[in-house]
Amino acid sequence: MELTLVSYNIHSGIGTDGRFDLGRVGEVLREVGADIVALQEVGDFRARTSREDQPEHLADMLGMHMAFGPNVVRNGRRYGNAILTRLPILHSKNYDLSVGRREPRGALRCDLDLGGGQQLHVFSLHLGLRVSERRRQEALLLGSDILRDAVRKDPAVVCGDFNYWGNGAVPSLVRQAIHDAALELGTPARTYPTRWPVLRLDRIYVDAGVRPLSIHPHRTERSRIASDHLPLVLRFAAPIAEVASSPSPPVELIG
Repeated sequence: MELTLVSYNIHSGIGTDGRFDLGRVGEVLREVGADIVALQEVGDFRARTSREDQPEHLADMLGMHMAFGPNVVRNGRRYGNAILTRLPILHSKNYDLSVGRREPRGALRCDLDLGGGQQLHVFSLHLGLRVSERRRQEALLLGSDILRDAVRKDPAVVCGDFNYWGNGAVPSLVRQAIHDAALELGTPARTYPTRWPVLRLDRIYVDAGVRPLSIHPHRTERSRIASDHLPLVLRFAAPIAEVASSPSPPVELIG
């Protein structure tokens, strides 16, 4: 079976025009029509926007299952990563990737039910701005309690905003036998900034159980304005029997 996944840093719903419009983000995601949506910078702990329920609101707009991993909670306002999906969520967990006094960061993992006893592990993450910070976070991510032991025999996708300014692969991840889908397919897949994308800050990595078919930034007039990042869309095939369905998508909160 073929599925579509999108990784998207939504910048708290604040567009390049400086206007907060979460409905505009939802419309971009409707344009993509993905089965799995991995989001970063969801919510707003600085109180710059009018909504405190950004992940729930997006899930309701799209009619999808949702898990949310807040990395910052301040005065009741949350900020972190989210995964929305048409597939049932069997389990989810938020991992702390924070380093020192830098902005708290994390990786949200969802185990999705693909049917026939098959699972797909999806990680949505957002790494730090400094090189030394990212190296420490990569080491945490690759630790036995996060990536290696978590995925076991099931296929896995690791995606998000890596804040890695080079257009090549992240060496530490490649050494762990997961592959940069854009490099594997020979596609630039540059997503930042939206008006003139020259950097591959957003990445999608897959392991041997996932076969990438195509990858591209989703470029429309709306997506150029809705956030400072373009959505990165992957079409892939996984060794699955059939997709299970659920009549009413639950909302799962973490933390």
